[in-house]
Amino acid sequence: MFIQQTTGEVTDPERHSDSLPALIQGVGWLLLLGIIGNYFYFSDAGLPAVLTADFVVSMLAVVPFAAVIIVGGFWLGNSDLTSSRYQRVGIWFIGGLGGFLLLNLMMMWTWPAGSLRWTIGWALFAVAVGGSGGLVAGIFEARAISRAVEAERQRLQREAVEQRNERLDEFAAVVAHDLRNPLNVASGQLELERMDRDSEHLQTAATAMGRMETLIDRTLTLARSGHVISETEAVDIGALVDSCWEAVPTGDTTLQNETTAVIDADPDRLRHLFENLFRNAVEHGSTGSRTESDDSVRYSHTGSRPGADDLERGSTGLTIRVGDITGGFYIADNGSGIPPEKREAVLDDGYTTTDGEGGLGLAIVQRIVEAHDWNIDVTESNEGGTRFEITDVTRDRSKNGTDTRSKTPIQP
Repeated sequence: MFIQQTTGEVTDPERHSDSLPALIQGVGWLLLLGIIGNYFYFSDAGLPAVLTADFVVSMLAVVPFAAVIIVGGFWLGNSDLTSSRYQRVGIWFIGGLGGFLLLNLMMMWTWPAGSLRWTIGWALFAVAVGGSGGLVAGIFEARAISRAVEAERQRLQREAVEQRNERLDEFAAVVAHDLRNPLNVASGQLELERMDRDSEHLQTAATAMGRMETLIDRTLTLARSGHVISETEAVDIGALVDSCWEAVPTGDTTLQNETTAVIDADPDRLRHLFENLFRNAVEHGSTGSRTESDDSVRYSHTGSRPGADDLERGSTGLTIRVGDITGGFYIADNGSGIPPEKREAVLDDGYTTTDGEGGLGLAIVQRIVEAHDWNIDVTESNEGGTRFEITDVTRDRSKNGTDTRSKTPIQP
């Protein structure tokens, strides 16, 4: 089955098709006026003729079918059928109307009605029945074709998604095997050499090896984050944030978790999003005055939600806040911030930080946001740090009340 793509140019047949619903409704109204006018024109009783059985029979023979034509034309103009389907509906309508009228004209020729009024009434009846039948058949066919085209489009889209995911999986497999294995061999040999004799040069090489291992892990995450999400579930952001915070080395950074939202998302993908944003803030969000005395983590978790970006003013360390906004959530810090001219670029693949390292963490975040059909904006927090706003997020409607936290935290 072929799917025809239309352009913005409107051809003459398309322009005429757009007016088809109004024309069909016009035929229905003309049939109503025709049967009423025909009866009163040939009737000698005047207005009291409406009280006769003859009038009722004449109306019942045409009015229901004319009403079907009027309602059908109205429905056609307000339905989800595209104007490209109108042509088939019009063919069915004209074919039914003309075919049934021709059949009845042959019957009139064989068995004359006896009077002009009955002949006209018979013709109006034939037009109403044939037109309404053809219209209904055309609408049913158009809907069937539309459903088939939509099903084919979705099938092709699913196949494209599957092919894309397969390519990403192949890439991930190459990275995991062909790059990680030689790196493991080199790292092992380096460790053996350091056991015999250690030096500043070997330490630098070991640091570079560790950096390469991190880049491989992030590259794998970046590839897999591009998979289209097919299924989501209700995720308690507050519980997930708590779990992600414990999984990321944060030093003396303080977390203020103020979110109470429950959203529809892929929990694994959302976990990567928070972990990468936390890691990015800790690695690049120095306040310039925070101390590095130990590895203890200061953590604050409040039940009420203060004003957005109301981070700890005067704190000597970095503070990260997660909170709710209309249509989504945000992650903000009081660190050094990102210059306005670089806020869009930091989300791109291959963006290089000031220290010369490739920044894949935020590219992973961007992929995860796109996979969920969300939006992300990078702005400045009130304290001059960085604020990431994720919007167009679907909230889970199954939970009500002020406290929407899950009783069981999401485990790492």
